[in-house]
Amino acid sequence: MKALSLSLLTIREAILKGTLLFYFIVGNLIILFFAAAVSGSMESGTLTITMFGSQLTPRGLEGFNPVEFLLRQLFQSASSAIMLFGIFATAGLIPSMLEKGTVELYLSKPLSRSSLLLARSFGACGGIGANILYFAVGIWAVFGIKTGIWHGNFLLASVVAIFIFLCYYSVVALTAVITRSTAFSIMIAFVFTLFSSALEVRQTTLYVWWENAFFHRFLDSLYYATPRISRMIDQAANLVGKDITTRVLAEQASAGFDILPFVYSFLSASLLYALAIVYFFRQDY
Repeated sequence: MKALSLSLLTIREAILKGTLLFYFIVGNLIILFFAAAVSGSMESGTLTITMFGSQLTPRGLEGFNPVEFLLRQLFQSASSAIMLFGIFATAGLIPSMLEKGTVELYLSKPLSRSSLLLARSFGACGGIGANILYFAVGIWAVFGIKTGIWHGNFLLASVVAIFIFLCYYSVVALTAVITRSTAFSIMIAFVFTLFSSALEVRQTTLYVWWENAFFHRFLDSLYYATPRISRMIDQAANLVGKDITTRVLAEQASAGFDILPFVYSFLSASLLYALAIVYFFRQDY
């Protein structure tokens, strides 16, 4: 219960800093935009979706579901933005706890250092998670009311997005306890995002830099030892709908859900949180 109270206090601190409030306002603006732009109507038993009066169904693409298409694109864009900009709102919560004078106050509480660090981290993720859920429910309700389609998998994918951010934050937690720097934690998180995306296509890109077996195994080790953020976002988007482009027919698009990236990411994020706890334990404040 004490750890839960600390997590709630962390969420409150993040709100008072104003960044989460800014994301809340932006989320409301996006919800209002789609509420004004999207409309649906039934014509000859077929649902027609329009945005500001323009029909979304492209020519020559059979099996196209405009609601799934919109929600998938919105989910991928919003998730990627939340992963990156959510760090701005929460990266400073651990370094601020480690400031001289503040850390002594936290350590005086009847909590172990592991509980203290995890409560702080989960509180940071909880604030972002609340924004994600609010935004998801708002968009879900808008599309349900305007088109008559209540897409439950969009809500499920949004819950998965919270798990993805929790894994992502393990990188920030480890960096924060080592450097005690908000700026450095943000920079490492951004670099990790780019590096994680590059590792996803390492066999066709990074491998060609150096035809060395040890180098290739090193890249493979990094790939499996760190959270697979971009891969998880893609898999969560598959819960919403198929990956459809103007050149790919719906029935040819890959929309299978693979749970393995989430399993690997959970294990690697757990390792990073464990390393952060070990380092935190060994410091003398």
